[in-house]
Amino acid sequence: MSDEEGARLIPTLHGDGSGGRFRTIRRWFGWANVDNLMNVNPISTGFIGSLLVFVGSLQPNSPFTSKIPGSWYLGVNASPHPGNLIVELLAESLIYYGLVLTAVAWLRIVVGARRGEQLRYKWLLFGLWVLPLMVAGPLFSRDVYSYAAQGRMVTLGINPYSGGPALLGNSAYRSTVDPLWGMAKAPYGPLFLALAGGLVQLSGHSPMMTVLLLRLVALASVVVIGIFILKIADLLGVNRDLAFALSAANPILLYTFASAGHNDALMTALMVAGIYLFLKDRRLAGIVLVALAASVKVPAIVAVGFMGYHWSNSNRVLSKLRGLFIAVMLTLAVFYLLGLATHLGMGWIPALSTPGSVLSFEDPLILVGYAIGWVLAHVGLPFGPLFVVNVFRALGDLCILLIGGITILGSRRSNIVRLTGVILIVTVVLGPVIWPWYLGWGIVLLSLGAGDLTVDFLVLLTLSAMPIDFLGAPTAFAWLGYAGLVTILYRRRSSLLREAKEVFDGFRVAVAEVVPPRLQRWIPQFVRIESDA
Repeated sequence: MSDEEGARLIPTLHGDGSGGRFRTIRRWFGWANVDNLMNVNPISTGFIGSLLVFVGSLQPNSPFTSKIPGSWYLGVNASPHPGNLIVELLAESLIYYGLVLTAVAWLRIVVGARRGEQLRYKWLLFGLWVLPLMVAGPLFSRDVYSYAAQGRMVTLGINPYSGGPALLGNSAYRSTVDPLWGMAKAPYGPLFLALAGGLVQLSGHSPMMTVLLLRLVALASVVVIGIFILKIADLLGVNRDLAFALSAANPILLYTFASAGHNDALMTALMVAGIYLFLKDRRLAGIVLVALAASVKVPAIVAVGFMGYHWSNSNRVLSKLRGLFIAVMLTLAVFYLLGLATHLGMGWIPALSTPGSVLSFEDPLILVGYAIGWVLAHVGLPFGPLFVVNVFRALGDLCILLIGGITILGSRRSNIVRLTGVILIVTVVLGPVIWPWYLGWGIVLLSLGAGDLTVDFLVLLTLSAMPIDFLGAPTAFAWLGYAGLVTILYRRRSSLLREAKEVFDGFRVAVAEVVPPRLQRWIPQFVRIESDA
């Protein structure tokens, strides 16, 4: 691939055949050209970046990892530290610089793999990049402490679906939990809570050891993701090195899945493994494995929809719908049996709204809804910001269902992996709250068979998501990212529209087959397929 094609990875710094529109910007940022990037040694650069983040996190008052006594083995004092402004600024600068080096190293392997360069020593690269992050305390999030506390609740016979870690009272497990989630009911499935309870017992009821074990599960899950991404890439005949670079080596997975220990890693690993089994024609086992993934976190059920619809070898839509129905019933049976076996029941279903208790202005629907509600309240109408936000959230959920349903009906067996990734990204963007680790669900699947549009999209998605959570940056970073993503989608609009049209045409065919002829006239004109008769 030519340098000009490779330069698409940085669309704001390179021209697109439109003359000198970006000439001044290219002159200002001449260091950012692809040739300079190719001179970077990715293994050592990424390792140094991770090492700098680790060293910076040791600062006793670092805002990027918990410094509550008992939260980790390194860099945490037994009592509050008075701090030193110069040391704190230096430590934060190390973390910022380390993240920049991580991004540069990651871009280097993505560009190389995109050009057809073989990514040798990929697991050595992965290991060196992630090792310092795992020695550091959980970075950029304290959710893993909530998992540990919920596991402790399970061992004490307290159902986490009935209340939050505050029910533990004066407990070392509770002291490290973010107060935001102290009263929050667990929105996770019984499989994960049973696992967390088991790890509490395995740790000897040690809070720090429980957190360590939870992070090791997350790290192992990212390794499993990498293994099965390579296997699926071989099955589909796509660029396995590019798929690995975009998924397992992605900073989102390294920092928020592995280091932070989010259970999204386990959910995604089970989902990817299940998809692989499904593609190998072990369909029942694949769907059960994805149902188990949804028993960790519910978004994996999106994959159940696509797999169930293509369970049958028949091209008849009714047969496909029967397969979808069976897959959904099978998933619900897995939920029920796990709830029964763990004595936790199905209380996690109502608790799925827990993440939505946070107003995240990185979420487009939330910011727009809040702004409209603020304006309406100030012109005297009886609609406050929270009311409008809730309306927008309901509309977002409806859009997810409509887009998901249309896409499933319009999908083909050959594109279910990609479309599952697309709908998972749509679910995040239109969902009640956006956290960077949520993006990992779709990034992993979209890494397979990534063309120019998808690579550009995933690169900018990753680079714009990093500052939001990692650096505590303002909402402006998210919206700069959205602007960039819209620009990429617009520039690649022909391929995007072509793919959307193929899916919608498949949906129209499915509707025409399922709806009886006498009811066809009630179908909107743009959906209807006119008969030649």
